[in-house]
Amino acid sequence: MTTITITNLKGGVGKTTTAINLAYRLAADGNKVLLLDTDHQANLSRFFAVQSNENIFQLFIGKQVPQPHIITDNLHIVPSDMRTATINFELIGVLNWHSSLKRKLSQYDFSEHYDYCIIDCPPALDMIVTNALMAANYVVIPITTGQFAYDGLQNIMARIAELKEGANPGIEVLGILLTMVSVRTRAAKAINDILKEHGLDVKTFNSRIRQCEAFKQAELKHMSIFDYDPKSNGAVDMENFYMETRLLIEKHKSL
Repeated sequence: MTTITITNLKGGVGKTTTAINLAYRLAADGNKVLLLDTDHQANLSRFFAVQSNENIFQLFIGKQVPQPHIITDNLHIVPSDMRTATINFELIGVLNWHSSLKRKLSQYDFSEHYDYCIIDCPPALDMIVTNALMAANYVVIPITTGQFAYDGLQNIMARIAELKEGANPGIEVLGILLTMVSVRTRAAKAINDILKEHGLDVKTFNSRIRQCEAFKQAELKHMSIFDYDPKSNGAVDMENFYMETRLLIEKHKSL
């Protein structure tokens, strides 16, 4: 099972939108996909209208395997609720707390049933996110071009570097995904220079997600951008991102 963690310390940068549409596209390609909602705000779970006692809290803390909720034959989700906010407290004092999620995913044989696991993270760098990074093969970091878009990136990259040097040597940053891009935004054209100015040497996706009203309308109707308007800028951009993601993973696995 290939695990992709989608994270950023800032909210409102498109993490959940990215998780939804990447998961839908992977599933449409015939892959078995497991979505994990690790944010107590549960935006991902609300999108799928899923509420269940068998949720991410149970996966972290429970003694029995939570049964993922079936969205489609190829797309399942372990949802979140407000109890997720207490996971950090529950992990205090737990031996090897940072690998709790990875152990549970292995213990419950999820890797035997799914080709991909997509983890949607809260806007934090807490125990939950550290667990999501610990479980990850790959990381995607969505950002916008706003004034504070790069705040916290150093902390994320430092945590990933720390894990890579120790507990999770296989983790790789697939790249920074620029979202909500206006074609007139100069910052979008100079993202690599801006990252260097912030002391960050990190890959960026060639694909960029443009501002697109269809994303909002699709989420209101609880549909992927591909199902809502496959000809929209949003669907075109997400398709490019999906194809680039697959190519980067295939390239990395061939090394």
